[in-house]
Amino acid sequence: MPKIVDSEQYRKELLHQCFDLLAEKGYANVTTRQLAQFLNISTGALYHYFPSKKALFEQLVEEMSQQDVQMLQAVAAGNKTLPQRVRLLGELLVEREDYFVKQAALFVDFYRHTEIAETLNNPVFERIDQQYQQVMMTVLGLSEPKVARFVWTLINGVLIEQVEGAAGLSFAAQIDLLTDMLIAYFEKHGS
Repeated sequence: MPKIVDSEQYRKELLHQCFDLLAEKGYANVTTRQLAQFLNISTGALYHYFPSKKALFEQLVEEMSQQDVQMLQAVAAGNKTLPQRVRLLGELLVEREDYFVKQAALFVDFYRHTEIAETLNNPVFERIDQQYQQVMMTVLGLSEPKVARFVWTLINGVLIEQVEGAAGLSFAAQIDLLTDMLIAYFEKHGS
């Protein structure tokens, strides 16, 4: 009797397996053939699930963003004060540092090797960007999208500094400083 495969679940498993390889070697440095070999499937099978390496990357980014949104929403759950939510956000970032730094490394490599117009006009990236902005608004209880965007930009800056290896402070120390700054800002200006 033939094995029944849940193709959506299998596709997600393939994406998760690709994450570490792409983050370690870089989007531009991994070929479709290498991905197939790493996943222990044929190139044809890989193309069955992902019509191109770019499509695989876009689906990987979508999958990661869905997981990130769920993690971040958990920070906002319950009846917590704004300073508590900011601290929990910082703790989550530090706890999952390896994941978030790898994610940032993957994005940086993709952006370095892709035409800027292609990344700016990509509907997948635009949708994901909006999701992150919205979840930051939810986590921090913000009514101003520009403040949520700025917070996410600051977090990404800290992550990119880790990718570049230029950090004078540890990731945890930088996130601690960032959370202190955010709490002070929100105490002064409100959310």
